[in-house]
Amino acid sequence: MNLLRNIGFTLSGLASLYIAYITGTGDILNYINFSDPLGEMAFCIIALFMGCTLIVLGITPDDTKVPCSRDLDMEMANESENIQ
Repeated sequence: MNLLRNIGFTLSGLASLYIAYITGTGDILNYINFSDPLGEMAFCIIALFMGCTLIVLGITPDDTKVPCSRDLDMEMANESENIQ
């Protein structure tokens, strides 16, 4: 199941990068009419960001955990109680 999800993330990222590529070259104007060049640039940047993020999600292992100590959690809980 995890392998299928990771493959889905990676393929979605590649599709998003392809959309960013055809947006950058102007080929997407055959399919979508943008009213402003800034809208086209924003669309390209968002597609690039989404593609890179999805590829990173697809290739990172699922068992990556952020280490956190119980003492740090208790310290943060005590600070938040004192603020209120």
